[in-house]
Amino acid sequence: MIMIRHRGFTLIEVLLAVALVAIIMAMAYGGFRASVRATRSGEAVIEETNRLRVVQQFVRRQLMQTRSLIIEQPEEDEPVRFQGDGDFVRFVAPMPGYLSYGGPYVQQLSLERGSDGLELVYYYAMLNGYEPGALEATTDGIVLMDGLSDGEFIYLDVDEQGNETFWTDFWEDVERLPLAVGLIVDMDSQRGLVWPDLVAPVMVDSSHSQRGRTIRRASDMILQRSGRGRERR
Repeated sequence: MIMIRHRGFTLIEVLLAVALVAIIMAMAYGGFRASVRATRSGEAVIEETNRLRVVQQFVRRQLMQTRSLIIEQPEEDEPVRFQGDGDFVRFVAPMPGYLSYGGPYVQQLSLERGSDGLELVYYYAMLNGYEPGALEATTDGIVLMDGLSDGEFIYLDVDEQGNETFWTDFWEDVERLPLAVGLIVDMDSQRGLVWPDLVAPVMVDSSHSQRGRTIRRASDMILQRSGRGRERR
């Protein structure tokens, strides 16, 4: 009589099989986690890029619609139609329909220090009934961008002869409007995003001696100034 002996797996073989399965599962899980991180990182980059684009479009649109309306009228001084320096710009322009109740608004863009670096903050208040100093007091600033490392507003002006244009970081003649407003920003982005230097031509106002003026090579000029400013920093 022939006896058939059935041989099973040894303990070592079982342990090896379990170890191989564990290694395969760990590799699969690691790949899954890497793909999840890559997806989330890609979504974060897309979200930040979209926010950057929306903020750029909003700032440019508002500045381009600047009106030569009086913000305030000091008793013994010239009327204030536009104010600005390296840290802020204040102007009058219409608001987007979803944010306003009609009519012109006093608006301000400011570069302010926040808890996470420099912030681009937006203020607005109706021009009708506006009182000096009421802009910051009556409205909470809207943070458009945060986590910035540096920034500066600059203004395109023309010499007294009307021949040469130049950029300045302080607007002296508050009774008239600049030819353009620029915003240079250095972003502290871990994803390598860069704020494209913004140039917003201001609406020409023929009633205030701006007829016939043109912005010559505005993009080249702001890029040149941007480069010099960053070299100084």
